[in-house]
Amino acid sequence: MPRIITAVTQEVPEVIDVVSLALVRDITATYTPTADDSGVAIFTDFSDRRPSLQIVRPTLVADARELTRVLQVAFPLEWEPPYVVNQFLVPWEERCDVFTQVPIDVGIMFQGMAVSEGRILPVPEPWWWRVNSEGRWRPTRAAQEQWRRATIDIPGR
Repeated sequence: MPRIITAVTQEVPEVIDVVSLALVRDITATYTPTADDSGVAIFTDFSDRRPSLQIVRPTLVADARELTRVLQVAFPLEWEPPYVVNQFLVPWEERCDVFTQVPIDVGIMFQGMAVSEGRILPVPEPWWWRVNSEGRWRPTRAAQEQWRRATIDIPGR
């Protein structure tokens, strides 16, 4: 059973934007729709035929009470429905840990938050992304180095 991390957002992210957030972490990664077309699977060189990250197609939820009951966290009262529920499945292997950051990014970039196991996931300080002068999200140099060490420069790879 993989780790299930949910990003609840107020905006609907484009699938390619979410996939890009994963691919930037491992430049050797590839992606493909899942066999049942319910989402997208990210494969890395070390995936061993299993995806390192699965991104489930977003769903809309209209009732904040139901969302709170299922995810076991309270959402800001100023949020208005519908709520966009984006689920991410990440294997427990340590080398896949870098992909647990993707839902946090989606939460922030699309006006929401990431939730797992009944708690809101904290945003790291400093955060991995900055908006450049052209208004585009770009990862920091430190983030790029961290991701390279976590995915490409793995000993024994």
